[in-house]
Amino acid sequence: MGLLDFFGKKKKEDQEAAELMKALIQYQVESRKDGVDTDDIPKGYGPYGLCKTNPVPTRGIPGSNEYLSRLRTKDGRSIESSRIGSTSAEDVTSGAIDMYCITSGDVSFGTVYLCPYHKRNSGKAPEGFRLL
Repeated sequence: MGLLDFFGKKKKEDQEAAELMKALIQYQVESRKDGVDTDDIPKGYGPYGLCKTNPVPTRGIPGSNEYLSRLRTKDGRSIESSRIGSTSAEDVTSGAIDMYCITSGDVSFGTVYLCPYHKRNSGKAPEGFRLL
């Protein structure tokens, strides 16, 4: 086996692993009976995206990352996000709710709550933010 054969095989294995991960995420999202295809979780209450009882619905972890990459401050500044853990709100959704610390430069904008067990990413931003 030549060097190029090794890299070609590695690329194929990486593609297969990526497809398997994609299928697993698809299964997790579709198997959730209470997964929504809306911008809000119907049972949610409290400030949208800013509390665990009204998390932003997203489609899997990749969906959460994509949502956060589009999130901006109200005045359009880009944000940095750092996952700080997870929580739950069984009266709202059966899936875990991920908590992200949101900053822009030296300014903290608090915590945003995302639930990655839904059928699509929300197109709605929490109060004080906007989406690209």
